[in-house]
Amino acid sequence: MRLSLDLSSLTYRLLGVLGSACVVMLSLTAPASAQQAGDDIQPGLISGTSTFASPYANGQGGEYFPRISVQHRTEGAGYDYSFTDFRAWVPLYESYDSKSLTFFDGAFLLANDQNVGMNAVVGQRFYSDNYGRTFGGYVGYDNRDTGNQTVGQVVTGFESLGRIDFRVNGYFPTTSDPTMTGQTGFFDPTYVGYNIQLSQLTQYEVAMKGFDAEIGGALPHVGDYLRAYLGAYNFQGSGSPQAWGWKTRFESHVTDRMRLYLTVSDDQVFDTNVVFGAAFFFPGSSARRVPQYDNYVNKMDEPIIRNEAIVVNKTNQSSIVNATNPVSGADQQVIHVDPNAVAAGDGTVENPYNALQLAQAGSQPNDIIFVHPRADNTATNLTQSLTLQENQRLLASTTQHMFTATQGTFDLPGYEAGNRPTLDSPGVGVTLANNNEVSGFRFSNTGGDSIAGNGIQGFNINNNQFEHFGAFGEASIYIENASGTGVIRDNTISNLASAGDSGIYVELANTADLTISGNSLTRTLSAGGNSGIAVDVLPGVNATVNINDNELSQLMASSGYGIYLGSSGNVTASISNNRVFQGLSALVLDYGIYADIDAGTATLTIDNNRIGTFAGAQVLDAGIIVEIDTTGGTTTYLRNNTVSDFLTAGAYNSGVEYVAQFGGNHNLVLTGNTVYHSGFNVASDGFIVSAGTGATINANVQNNVANTSFLSDGMTFNASGASTINMRMQNNTLLDDVIIASNTLSNVNFEVFGGQMVPAVLTGADVEGQNTFLGGGSAFINTASGGAATRVAPNSLPIPE
Repeated sequence: MRLSLDLSSLTYRLLGVLGSACVVMLSLTAPASAQQAGDDIQPGLISGTSTFASPYANGQGGEYFPRISVQHRTEGAGYDYSFTDFRAWVPLYESYDSKSLTFFDGAFLLANDQNVGMNAVVGQRFYSDNYGRTFGGYVGYDNRDTGNQTVGQVVTGFESLGRIDFRVNGYFPTTSDPTMTGQTGFFDPTYVGYNIQLSQLTQYEVAMKGFDAEIGGALPHVGDYLRAYLGAYNFQGSGSPQAWGWKTRFESHVTDRMRLYLTVSDDQVFDTNVVFGAAFFFPGSSARRVPQYDNYVNKMDEPIIRNEAIVVNKTNQSSIVNATNPVSGADQQVIHVDPNAVAAGDGTVENPYNALQLAQAGSQPNDIIFVHPRADNTATNLTQSLTLQENQRLLASTTQHMFTATQGTFDLPGYEAGNRPTLDSPGVGVTLANNNEVSGFRFSNTGGDSIAGNGIQGFNINNNQFEHFGAFGEASIYIENASGTGVIRDNTISNLASAGDSGIYVELANTADLTISGNSLTRTLSAGGNSGIAVDVLPGVNATVNINDNELSQLMASSGYGIYLGSSGNVTASISNNRVFQGLSALVLDYGIYADIDAGTATLTIDNNRIGTFAGAQVLDAGIIVEIDTTGGTTTYLRNNTVSDFLTAGAYNSGVEYVAQFGGNHNLVLTGNTVYHSGFNVASDGFIVSAGTGATINANVQNNVANTSFLSDGMTFNASGASTINMRMQNNTLLDDVIIASNTLSNVNFEVFGGQMVPAVLTGADVEGQNTFLGGGSAFINTASGGAATRVAPNSLPIPE
């Protein structure tokens, strides 16, 4: 039967014990006349109004008194906290000659982690004249709350006390089953066969049965003030190694009201522990006698020496499971390819395939295909085109990868430093299916597009290197009719000798979220071509596009764009933190960044980009151009971009250009941009904002810098074809003129902040008063064919922030 005590039961028992102790103390201090019951008193308990009987010899009072104490012990073997106990020791029966004593020892234990426990022991001691020693034994019950469970144990012990003391105690938990207290996450992924094995630790607590024993006594020449003991112990529990150990204990009876304890123990389970304890007896409840090791009366009412707290061991058990694919619910399968292997293999980690086409035939959807490089850094055994299946990942061993299982996300095992595996093929290198990843490879001059897909949903192309020598009209990455979540990041595209195609091209045909980031594109031998990065959003498609942190240099010979975004759908796009540069002489790059919104709606953020040229005789049509051809609403943020060149022979038509020419209401925030040219009267315009054919532009133009003497103007604002430009223009710095033109029934409304009369005809002085002109630049207002330019009150126009 399992024994257990709840806290309320423990409290009532303790109160009962303390109450009994107080009654006994009162009875023992009663007058002698009231205590003398005559020779007919029998050993045992006296009933009625009397309390516990204490027999007397020759009319003298009993030797043993109840006592109450408080004791504190630091943490030790089997309990990882210090605790304080509040203890009551009560004599239950004393023989006439005081040589036999039955007593109760009970305590309430409070750990420093606020968990509680209890002790309840009944003991018997007697003194033997024949042996000159005190013998004793006890039996009791302990209870402990570990914070994870409540455990109990039956305790018993034997002692022989004299000049040399000997004690042995036994501990028997009421349950020996380990209790699970927690589990770690999974860890240490390891390949085995086709699978990835994961380890997990489960924590258990187990109450341990066992014994301890000690022998020792008072040290010579110090009386009973210092005792020393040497002992051994053993504890064992289910699922736990046995704790065989030794201990040494010192005990000092400082006074009859204070005792100090120091124990040092060591074993292979709990290691070395140093435990300090101190016991304090309340006044009136101490032994009230001088410590004397050879007096049997002192020995009869000594505290029982044992483990008051149940020994509990915390153990860990390791288990192994296979990582499970979260999509299929089956074990994650990994197909291994090592082109250095001699035998064809079976695709396990122990016996990998030696050719890529074997992996294509031997794999299934949701598999990982894990490819090692050739030792000679060639494409031997890796030259065939590969068509992936749904949810497959094609991963190189020389790039670090993560994988997600139902158990969590982990580092994929098997990473090795070295050159990337080289893939080469006479046609398309890798053809994508839905939700594929391709990572860590070198594509060397494939006969077709290196990575291609059509009508796919979801893709992730990262950390690859693309090299092309002599191919014509092929792209590094070419994806058509895509949808879902697409990622193209951290790839390097170099040595682009092709003409007529883009480095990266993605066409979105359904709802999509596309990210192109951290890529580096370089074209050194080009004779012509299209764009470095190009994205098309087809009609009716809702798309989010992020083209960020890419670097493009030495691009096209002519008719190309660095970054191109075209949309006929509804797009939210960010083109940010990109660097677009030229690098060879006599090259022409039409636009650094070109956003072309043909239909639908758009929210564009084009910020913190840097566009420039390095060498002479270069022509850049526009650093950044946004062309709005839709009547749907758009908002464009052009912020903190820099368009510049570094040598004198470069030229461009405009630094930043924004055009809305076919109606609709459009918001423009043009702030913090810099347009710079090192030559004099070489570049045409710094900034151009143009509205046509019924379009309305609400423009916030602030804190821009046109730090060049331009062939035309520093800033040009042009409204034509019955269009409207609403302007807030402040704090711009210009080295050349500003032109504000309105014609063919168009209107320019300009907010003034200097207290001028409004409404009124806009003047050049209004513009100059709100901006800084350097080097003789001025502002000019041109109206014709029914056009008007009007100054209006501050903050009266629908200007975006």
